[in-house]
Amino acid sequence: MIELRNLHLRAGAFRIENLNLEIKEKGIHVLLGPTGSGKTLILESIIGLRRFQEGKIFIGGREIQDLPPEQREISYVPQDLALFPHLTVKQNLLFGLRAQKRSGGDSDAHLGHLIEALKIGHLLERYPQGLSGGEKQRVALGRALAPAPRLLLLDEPLAALDPALKSEIQQLLISLHRSLQFTALHVTHDLDEAYLLGDTVIVLINGKVEQRGNKEDVFLRPRTVPTAQFLGLRNLFPGRVLRRDERDGLMVVSFWGREIKIPADHTAGSLAPGIEVILYLRPEEVLVLREGKPIKESLRPNILMGEILRILDRGTHRWVLFRPLGVDGHLEINLPNYVFRNLALKEGQKIRVAMRRESFWVIP
Repeated sequence: MIELRNLHLRAGAFRIENLNLEIKEKGIHVLLGPTGSGKTLILESIIGLRRFQEGKIFIGGREIQDLPPEQREISYVPQDLALFPHLTVKQNLLFGLRAQKRSGGDSDAHLGHLIEALKIGHLLERYPQGLSGGEKQRVALGRALAPAPRLLLLDEPLAALDPALKSEIQQLLISLHRSLQFTALHVTHDLDEAYLLGDTVIVLINGKVEQRGNKEDVFLRPRTVPTAQFLGLRNLFPGRVLRRDERDGLMVVSFWGREIKIPADHTAGSLAPGIEVILYLRPEEVLVLREGKPIKESLRPNILMGEILRILDRGTHRWVLFRPLGVDGHLEINLPNYVFRNLALKEGQKIRVAMRRESFWVIP
């Protein structure tokens, strides 16, 4: 277990106060947040490149904040990779082992496995300046993993890669983790990368942890409005809890002049009547109704009539902007391409949409 306890960090006017994190071993944990939220500051404090004002860091129950970086059993891959240009690939790989004065059969076997897994055996006598971007990424990962660290810190090392190469290195990282079962804290602002790599996700905004949990909880069930906004969630609507029906396990929320019944457990906490809330509805969960087709009884209270304002082709799906009649607001809808083709929708068309009660999530 890696634990950050009551950390207070400062960098100029920027502050992180009373930061507490627990990172379980043998997982990839993603620290996700916008640029300037303090992600790199936290990593530099963990590795020992930056001193913090208060707090403690534990790895495996041992305090490490007063140890020099080389004694913390942590490896660090910065965004620029920081390969040593005057050393060959092999010498770069051996650097951490030699710094820790480690050698022998186990270390040699581990390094041989890494070289094979990373497919860099043919590069060992070359220098970093003669490597491609993808080859440098592989060597940097190999150098970081060679000492078998207790914790691997990754500070957006994939940010500068083109999409195809980024996908390749992401898959390689997943494969290496399955094989070696290392513990990693991976920093990124890329939502897709966070969802792909993260066993758990920690959302950091303006130096504050807004939410942490498994990736499904964070992406599908945001607990705060800043989290929802950073994740790019657009169907966010103000509402008010009117009452709770304990017998049916539902709560009734006012929304756009109507009453919506929502499962009582579709929220981050218990909500009393009268509380102002934000309703979130995933755009792929909105149903476009076809005329003449039967409608489930459970959908009838949640049907809206309105007009299609705009349609955009997003490649994998169509994005539809819908304006309900008599409402000062919009609803965004994502439709798979085959559904869109079957519906033959056009801008300006009048349609009906339905919202499942199970598709709503309520944010205090």
